[in-house]
Amino acid sequence: MGSRLIRLASHLRKYLLFYVLLVIAIAIPLGYHYAWFFKAHVQQMKILILSLAVSTLYPSMVQLKGEEMGPGVKARVKETIIGAILIFIVAPFMAMLSATYISYRLVAIGFVASNAVPASSASIAYVMLAEGNVELATVLAIISIVGAVGIAPLYVGLYARSVSVSLPVSLLAESVAIALVLPLVLGQLTRYFLVKRRAKGLLRDERISFPCKKITNSKMKETTKCIEGKISANIRPYLSLATMVFMLLLISVLIANKAGLLIRKPTIAVDIIIAQFIVYAVIISLLLAISKAVRMKYEDHMGIIFIAMTKNESVAAAMAVMAIGPVAALPAALVPTIQPVIAIAYIAAAPFIASFLKRKAKSQTPVKCPALVSKTPYSACNDS
Repeated sequence: MGSRLIRLASHLRKYLLFYVLLVIAIAIPLGYHYAWFFKAHVQQMKILILSLAVSTLYPSMVQLKGEEMGPGVKARVKETIIGAILIFIVAPFMAMLSATYISYRLVAIGFVASNAVPASSASIAYVMLAEGNVELATVLAIISIVGAVGIAPLYVGLYARSVSVSLPVSLLAESVAIALVLPLVLGQLTRYFLVKRRAKGLLRDERISFPCKKITNSKMKETTKCIEGKISANIRPYLSLATMVFMLLLISVLIANKAGLLIRKPTIAVDIIIAQFIVYAVIISLLLAISKAVRMKYEDHMGIIFIAMTKNESVAAAMAVMAIGPVAALPAALVPTIQPVIAIAYIAAAPFIASFLKRKAKSQTPVKCPALVSKTPYSACNDS
């Protein structure tokens, strides 16, 4: 059963874009045909969308290594500041400018929300594929999550006011807290008991012998970290599978809920896609220019770009249905069709980017630790 789920997770990850487009293609006619159902169950749809949004976020929060926050910031202060500026200033500001070309006001507000939310669960995976600085990416992902609690409602509220739509910032903040803080707390608690506490238990287990049993405290920490990495690697496929399944369900519900509007005004989808491409183009161009000017390493550049570009649209969907309106969730449903395309294209362009930055891309070196002599599944340590 476990191997089947792992294969399914690998299959979904490989063909995720195809399945996103497939669920949209199915959801539009179904939502249009059963429009009466969605109109009759507005409150139930809100609860369902919020539940799916939290369920989509929770697995990625389990994988988030909050303990790496301090050391990561100290190691890359300049890069962290540059990444934070892109995440909290450039992306939302460009979204506000691009949103003016979206004719439907509530959809435009939802578009701003979709670019003010934190990084997606796939962001760090993209960094790893591009052989970027995973530690820097992790730090920026954590910063984006913490900062989004206050900054995302602020940007959405300011833009709503600029287009004469009254949205209480307190309600927006409440929606972000429920959709973001709740899964973050639950995810980190799960990580503590499922990964960190279990790793310490395996380290103390007398049945497991190490080649160098009497090692220093610093080596002991490295060994513990390796065991944690192995446990994380073992559960990662299941968490990724849960994230992708809940994301596909969330997108299908969001699209079906407003299928009538998409059929009557298909240009709304075109406006969202064009506006999102503008945001991406500015972020990529600006970071390339900055990276060149400050002689940033290729690995650090890749550690920043994916965190700045790819967003967790489940948070935007929760904000929309709780504080703005269901129609404002359309960008959150459509942006996931664009993010993988841009991310994969940027990874494919890695040799040209490395050449432009005059830095040779280096492969990530796996963390090594003493092999465990045991019959347990944790007989090798590699945080892959």
